[in-house]
Amino acid sequence: MAVQASTNPWMARVDRDAIVAMASELIAIPSPSGAERAVMDHVAAWCAARGIEHEVVAKDPERPNVVISVGDATAGPTVVMNGHLDTVPVSDVAVWESDPYQPRVSTDGQRLFGRGASDMKSSTGVMIYLMGLLKDAPLRGRLQAHVVSDEELSARFGTIHLMEEIAAGRLPQPDYCLIGEKSDLKVRNAERGILGLEIKFLGRASHTAAARATGINAIAKAAKGVLALEQNLDKFHPSVGQPVISVNTIQAGVAHNVVPGECSITVDRRLIPGETKESAVAEVRAALDAVAADDPDFAYELTVDPHGDFIAANITPEDSPLVRAVQESARTVMGQEPEYFVAWAGATDGRFYRQAGIDTVGFGPGGERAHGANEAVFVNDLVVQARVYVETITRLLGAA
Repeated sequence: MAVQASTNPWMARVDRDAIVAMASELIAIPSPSGAERAVMDHVAAWCAARGIEHEVVAKDPERPNVVISVGDATAGPTVVMNGHLDTVPVSDVAVWESDPYQPRVSTDGQRLFGRGASDMKSSTGVMIYLMGLLKDAPLRGRLQAHVVSDEELSARFGTIHLMEEIAAGRLPQPDYCLIGEKSDLKVRNAERGILGLEIKFLGRASHTAAARATGINAIAKAAKGVLALEQNLDKFHPSVGQPVISVNTIQAGVAHNVVPGECSITVDRRLIPGETKESAVAEVRAALDAVAADDPDFAYELTVDPHGDFIAANITPEDSPLVRAVQESARTVMGQEPEYFVAWAGATDGRFYRQAGIDTVGFGPGGERAHGANEAVFVNDLVVQARVYVETITRLLGAA
């Protein structure tokens, strides 16, 4: 994608090679979830070497986060960029075409390969790089980077911990947040909500020999329930797309010669704006009750949100100053109307900022094979991301 010319002097300073170098430094340090300290130490040292204000904030010393700050906090709002540096472990080692921890740029210069290249060390590298680029800019407000651990697992040691520190007044409350997860250079102002369900189907155990006489096979009943639930949900939201429901685990049986009396499944339901926990649960009950209406032996027990991690669908309105700034910046940089990110995408840490009432927009690069072998990010997209971020930041905070 061609990058448009701009009169913004800070955008003109964005350096492709420096971005690739920063991303490569991060990729080269293994940091699977649970072992993030080395890469975070590298970030802190990078800041210290450049005299950039930073603070290590940790719930667990082995899983720290780095909060980087530039600008004048007394002169205007606070804009935060959030990115994580933990990755999934390396798998399919034999399929990798190069060492996953030896970052490699393709011969045509278009792709950067390595574990975390797409998810999301390269994008976080853009954020860290911009903190250095803008450290002397006359910003009318504060710019921060929340460089976090633990996004791939629970976020409890990462962004959730930072939000707890913000709520306690130990970190400043942001006014706006930019999330750099993959969005294919599209504007992601909304995310699906997450609701977990456990459903236990009830049968009657018996000897296999008496299966048709005294047994009620709970697996057979569960099969009916699964088929009733595994359906396309015919709804749509223009900022996020369709909701989804998926049966993801099943457990039943105690022995090969015993008709199972119980069968349990877990269900992952992703909600779009306008849906509620109650409406989603009502739909599940309605689907199962329809089965029960035709089968007098069909019985179930439903547990809602068994792990207490429900989060509603969340959206930053299109008229938010942040959404408008990102859209205008993307138009300026890319020379075209930015699209909204409507895709089958998972959740990001942006949901925790929106949950705290902070306007949040995702805008990140495209890439390939995240979590898989030969993971890659598109280098041109990183440059576009950097320029859109600079344009957005200077729109919100100003810079002479």
